[in-house]
Amino acid sequence: MFRNQKGFTLMELMVVIVIVAILAAVAVPLYINYVNDARRTEGKGAIGAVITAEQTYFQVNNTYTTNLAALNVNLLDVQGRWTASITAADVNGFTVRMDGVAPSTLFVQCVYVRGGTPLWTEG
Repeated sequence: MFRNQKGFTLMELMVVIVIVAILAAVAVPLYINYVNDARRTEGKGAIGAVITAEQTYFQVNNTYTTNLAALNVNLLDVQGRWTASITAADVNGFTVRMDGVAPSTLFVQCVYVRGGTPLWTEG
């Protein structure tokens, strides 16, 4: 019949589709992890700004505060993606937590103790 026809057979197309599906099954979770790591890094950067502002506040007032407005820290870069909160502030230290805005369930937390090593937690 027509021996000079050119093209792909159904089997060749199915093999290519299976290979692409396997690559996608591996690549998509890795990509999601990279995106989440980048978001956590953004949250850590914002926490670093809060820590710096807290240290400045401590120099003037001899205590730490839970009031973000009193710190005069600029968190506009993360506004809409992260919400910041400061808890347990006293003369010894404080805890800063950044929570991802819904639907994100990510969080980054730093327990800062004056004169000690900060304890970072993320999830």
